[in-house]
Amino acid sequence: MKLGLFINNESFYENKAKKIIKILKKLNMKFKICKTKSKFNILIVVGGDGTIFKAAKDYPNAALLPIKRLSFPISIALEKIKKGEYKIEKIMRLEVKYKNFKAWGINDISVLRDDECANRFRVFIDGKNAFGDELMGDGVIVATPYGSTGYNWTAGGTVLKENENKFVVTPICSAYFNKRFTIKNKSIMKRAEGSKIIPDNKGVVIKFSRSIRNKIVPDGRKEERIYANIKAGDKVLIRKSKESSKFVKIL
Repeated sequence: MKLGLFINNESFYENKAKKIIKILKKLNMKFKICKTKSKFNILIVVGGDGTIFKAAKDYPNAALLPIKRLSFPISIALEKIKKGEYKIEKIMRLEVKYKNFKAWGINDISVLRDDECANRFRVFIDGKNAFGDELMGDGVIVATPYGSTGYNWTAGGTVLKENENKFVVTPICSAYFNKRFTIKNKSIMKRAEGSKIIPDNKGVVIKFSRSIRNKIVPDGRKEERIYANIKAGDKVLIRKSKESSKFVKIL
């Protein structure tokens, strides 16, 4: 087994990595600190979500063991790995396509306005308008079960069960453009609340009805995002990727 150590360069995580290295040496487990694109079976990831996503991008064939998500003390987890008391789980990825741009994410894909004007768009699932009307707002998050507790949850989205074969679509700060009610003699747009949970064999199409600059962001990573001058009538497609990411589950 080829074991790697992927470390965030912040001092807090570097100090944590030093303790992990001592445990690995005590257990007589061979490992390498990731500095080049070597091949690893298991990658111990010392860092936050951003570090996990970077490790997944840089080493797509390795099974990740994120320290921050462990329910065991790291010493016990490493002992169990040495004994073979673990399994490899596949985690759904999402992929996004817009014209010639294509990328994937583990947590989520967000499409967000990068302009003074609000987005105007509709969300289609299997050709049907998922929210029943045109929306006006910041944009949309599409999240996996793994990522549903992140940005999706803070935006008011539904949290999915681990390994559920579904994903969740959540509008961000959006209102129904054509639905209004009255407050103090003023006509106010009705706020779009909640999410749509859909099977992972369905695709999500976001169709824009206003020309506006947007950013398409996989996993919140600035290294992966693109900025696009989206035109009225343009579509962004988000769906389950054919590829999966791998994570280590301690037994």
